[in-house]
Amino acid sequence: MILANTCIAKALTPGDSSVAITDTTDVLRGLDLKVVPDVVVLHMVAKKYMGKWHDLFLAIKIEESGNTGHYSWLSTNHYNLCGMRYPRSRRTYAISSTNTNYAIFRNWFECMLDFKMYMDNIEEKFVEKHKRVPKNDIEMVDYMFNSFNHFGKWKRDMYILVKYVKKKYK
Repeated sequence: MILANTCIAKALTPGDSSVAITDTTDVLRGLDLKVVPDVVVLHMVAKKYMGKWHDLFLAIKIEESGNTGHYSWLSTNHYNLCGMRYPRSRRTYAISSTNTNYAIFRNWFECMLDFKMYMDNIEEKFVEKHKRVPKNDIEMVDYMFNSFNHFGKWKRDMYILVKYVKKKYK
């Protein structure tokens, strides 16, 4: 009983790292990291871990691996939800790459964390170039176009999907 009260007191102490552990446990509790969850669950987890780019992550995930994640060979076999290539120069959670250089992850959550690192890197490059932070997800899609995906259809789809995700998952 005393131990339980200590844990609660620790969790309520500002700046204590156990708060993050408590939050992490709550968001990921009961989730199988080896089975890609539906978009609603991914949004909930992405909102917690992706910061301001959670809607963009979800839009890219829907575009690259479908709404459920079961339409993409990369997402079902290698947990690559966003069609990410294996990075050459940045840190990554990817454990390997396919013969076509797509990243392979241990689970879908590590793919999400890797995408966050990627977005932090892209945002930093945007700030270097424009001397300001991106205004919104659409501006980031424009900036990512040609480096993340070079097909015009991808860009048009992303405009629609970002608006859809923002409206549906408020």
